[in-house]
Amino acid sequence: MQTQRVNITLPRDIIRQLRTEVPVGKRSRFIAAAVSEKLTKKQSVEKALEKSLKANRKFDEAVMKDWAVTEVEGWSE
Repeated sequence: MQTQRVNITLPRDIIRQLRTEVPVGKRSRFIAAAVSEKLTKKQSVEKALEKSLKANRKFDEAVMKDWAVTEVEGWSE
């Protein structure tokens, strides 16, 4: 895997905890794994949401149709 040096800013309490919990020489790998895990979760949630929206599309359209009258009811023309 190719690597690239980056400069990031983190809160001091996170830096302190990182220095306490992760040995020198393993911090970059630890941070890379944590970021990768977070990105994977984010993509998974987005895919699940998209799947859910597609699965419920017809139901959502029916509900919108049922309630459409309330959107214009009472408005002066």
